[in-house]
Amino acid sequence: MAGSFDVLIIGNGVLGLSTANALVARDPEIRVAVIGPQARTYGASPAAGAMMGCFGEITRASVAGKYGPIKLGLGLQARKLWPTWLEGLNARLPEADRLAITPGTFVVANNRSGLIEDENFTVMRRTLQQYQERFEDVDPLHITGMHPAGDSRPTAALFMPDEGSLDSSRLLAGLAGAAVRSSRVSFLEDTVSGLLVEGSRVVGVQLADGQTLNAKHVLLASGVQSQKVLDSLPDLARRVPRLLPGMGTSLVLETTDFPLNPSVIRTPNRAFACGLHVVPRGANRVYVGATNNTMLAPADRPTVSDVFFLMDCMMEQIHQGYQNAKLISTAVGNRPIAIDTLPLIGGTSVEGLWIASGTYRDGLFLSPLVSQHMAGLILGQGGLMENVFPPERKPINRFTREEAMEETARHYAAAGWEHGIRIPKVGWHETFARMFKRTITTVYEEIGTDYVLPPEFVYVVDNDRERMVPYFRDYYRSVDAAW
Repeated sequence: MAGSFDVLIIGNGVLGLSTANALVARDPEIRVAVIGPQARTYGASPAAGAMMGCFGEITRASVAGKYGPIKLGLGLQARKLWPTWLEGLNARLPEADRLAITPGTFVVANNRSGLIEDENFTVMRRTLQQYQERFEDVDPLHITGMHPAGDSRPTAALFMPDEGSLDSSRLLAGLAGAAVRSSRVSFLEDTVSGLLVEGSRVVGVQLADGQTLNAKHVLLASGVQSQKVLDSLPDLARRVPRLLPGMGTSLVLETTDFPLNPSVIRTPNRAFACGLHVVPRGANRVYVGATNNTMLAPADRPTVSDVFFLMDCMMEQIHQGYQNAKLISTAVGNRPIAIDTLPLIGGTSVEGLWIASGTYRDGLFLSPLVSQHMAGLILGQGGLMENVFPPERKPINRFTREEAMEETARHYAAAGWEHGIRIPKVGWHETFARMFKRTITTVYEEIGTDYVLPPEFVYVVDNDRERMVPYFRDYYRSVDAAW
């Protein structure tokens, strides 16, 4: 054996590093190893916008049904933990490295998306009222840092003082620095090729170079890359909803041509993706994101179309003055999306093997909750939340097929408007609606299962039916066989 530890954490993103810190805080004698390449090439954390809020992510669909309020509840629970979590983290960091949440989020709705944007804005506002959260309606034409094109003027806006943002790169550095200073955490810049199991319990991992590490507990927290490791145990992998990457592209821009807003400016979530968002990144710089492309394999470079889309959105919908901004950097992240879009958090039937993934767009925001929950479970002290989303489960149908088809049609229409579609004024608005319905219906019929494929995956199948229909059909058949 190359080494022996109490806990091996596969993944050095925000969830993995946060759990390492949570374990050390609870047990100063524990020996933890965090495994992962420093570049985090296919991770979600390095490219995250790190908007620190749960109400800004609300959509009509996200709060619907049995599981919508449960997911929102996790976000509210995590938000309460952030102040204490940052206080503990900062106590172990030099003053220059300490972290603070930049407060405030403006949510603006405009007419560059479909009706889905207005609906999501309305539901967000209503949910804020329902939970008695602080917010105020504001004049959308007088928000600092906004000067959109005439055909992209916002129609409504609200401000949430209790939601804000963090710099994800500084958070990663802070988590790593705090773990190093504990002297109980080792960092191994390597990848894991498989899990080692004896009988019904995990005993360690095999590294890519053939060496092995042993441990009583192994936590799989490497985002979408967790799937490759999990596949080394095929019987278990079939019983855990499969993870697929949601590729997101972001830009960092710099400008001194006009005052930037010190708070987040974002739209409601839109077609198949998060909304357009502009996040402060210190003096004269902003982070810009808006994309989500569900794929079979993770990506490490942005596409021309995504970069163009972000630049176009930025200049038309936020501020025309960004035409002269300097492009500082681009980044790509791969959000871990479970096949039912719900988290995978907790233990498995393999004793000592734990999973924290499938958090989609919420991993960084939920990290104080998920990490301390996992630390408590691993140490036998109990968790912080009800085990609603255990990793080992059948894919959950969040919606009926009819509900999913209706939502998917809304996303298709919104995608068209966002990309500047012009429909001939000869009744083609009805033609397009029928076309969307036929397209979506045939996707579900060809896959042929009682499991309801979420809207995020429908367009992926439709764009490559020859390959994707057999892929998802075979996957769901394997799930039925496993259960």
